[in-house]
Amino acid sequence: MSRFLKSLHLTALSLGFLAGVAAAFNLVIFSILFPQVTQLLEEQPSWETYGIVAAINIIVIAFYQLLSVIALLANMITQRKTSTLVVAAIAVGIISGLMILGDITLLSDIGNEYEAGLQTRGEWLILFASYGLHLLSLGMGVLALVGNLKKDTQPAEQPIKDEVLFLSLHTTGVICGILGLAGVITGIFSSLDPWMLQMVVGITSLLILAPYLVILAVWIFRRFWGLPSPDLDEKQFQDLARAGLTTLLMILPVMAIYYRVQITQEGGIFSVLWFPLLLFMAMSFFSSLALRAYRYN
Repeated sequence: MSRFLKSLHLTALSLGFLAGVAAAFNLVIFSILFPQVTQLLEEQPSWETYGIVAAINIIVIAFYQLLSVIALLANMITQRKTSTLVVAAIAVGIISGLMILGDITLLSDIGNEYEAGLQTRGEWLILFASYGLHLLSLGMGVLALVGNLKKDTQPAEQPIKDEVLFLSLHTTGVICGILGLAGVITGIFSSLDPWMLQMVVGITSLLILAPYLVILAVWIFRRFWGLPSPDLDEKQFQDLARAGLTTLLMILPVMAIYYRVQITQEGGIFSVLWFPLLLFMAMSFFSSLALRAYRYN
């Protein structure tokens, strides 16, 4: 590992421990404020202090997410090998980092609705769920950074074919596809109105797709900036073709059943969720089958 990459990893790791403390402090603050705000109690003088501390902690978490993803991506681009943990840490880190913007919006909405005398329990539950993802991202990121530091990652020679991006792209596809399917299933059983569900699904889908799009952007960067060619060899083409055909055969019956349900229900939430369902199902099936064919065939 180069001196720059090592310094980047050590800086991200140090910031990661600070971000863990910051996230824990924010959870404590939110746990104190949650019963008071949801019961619409009178505002306390300490709330302003809580708000300042929470804002500082959010900044620390955001900087860690950005730096850790950059460090892991840089190591993945320049080195010969990667791991499922590193790819998962990058994917979850990108989603978690983008959700920090949602945290800020949620806190602003909670403040505005509290001043208007409205109930904010739903916003609080989403905020707590978001911090659960932040903690997961922090843990995975720290483990991935430590793992990279322990390995001798300097390659002996430049690889002829870029297996790292092939494996990273499809591992990310499996992770994002599963997360997307979980979101679609949640949407099916939710009680949201179709117009509200459409907005929530759109934003959530973009967040979940972000890591996959980042890996594609890395591929394009390597392709057009003179780095080792990421072209696929004959076996990889065969693996992708086999995975694509199998994915098509698996999805068609599911979509036929979904189409029948949509007609029976006369649209509603099913008219909103059909595309995310198709997208994330295809992504998870295709990537998992491509990985299996690559590793075992």
